[in-house]
Amino acid sequence: MPNWAIGPVDITGTRAAVLAFSDRFISDDEQCTVPGRRYFARSFLESPRELTRSDIMSVFEGSSETEERLFTLYISFAWSATSCMIHGYPQNNQTECITLGEACVEDQVSVVIRTTEPGLCFEEEIHCGKDGECEDIEHELRVFKCPECGETCSIASFEDPNEYLCCECGHEGMVPYETEEE
Repeated sequence: MPNWAIGPVDITGTRAAVLAFSDRFISDDEQCTVPGRRYFARSFLESPRELTRSDIMSVFEGSSETEERLFTLYISFAWSATSCMIHGYPQNNQTECITLGEACVEDQVSVVIRTTEPGLCFEEEIHCGKDGECEDIEHELRVFKCPECGETCSIASFEDPNEYLCCECGHEGMVPYETEEE
C-alpha cells in the first residue's frame, strides 16, 4: 500500500482545456479512465468525474470559448506527484499514461501542483506551462508543536500553522519547533 501525496492541482486554461486535462485523472467511477485518452498514472480525483465536470462548468459559466480561468482539483497521488506525472510511472506505461509536460502541451493548460506527504515528511511544488516545461521542487516538511500539549507535527510551507489543529488536543495554532541542544 503506498503512502499518499495529497493536494491541490491549480489548472489555468479555457473551459475545453480544463475539462480535457481533468479527464486525465483516475476516478472511482465505474469506468475509472476516459476511453481513448492517456491518463495520469496513480493520480486519483477526490470526487466523481461528473461532479468534477459540473464544477468546472460552474466556474466557466458566462465565459467565452477563449477565456481562461483557474480551476482547482484535489488529487491523491500514490507516493508522489512527481513519480505519477513526471518521472517513473508514465515512462513505464507510455501507451496508456501521459506525463504532465505532454498533457499541458496537448491540452494547452498551465498547472501548479502542491502536495503534502506526511508519512515520509515531504512536500512538492510543481509548475508546468503550456509549453510543457516543468519545474519540480521538493522540500522536507517543517516541524511545529502545539503550545498547549507539546505534540509535534509536520506542516507544508503552503499551509498556515496558525490555522492548523493539533491532532492530540484540538488546539488551533502551532508554533515552530526548536530542537533542544544536548
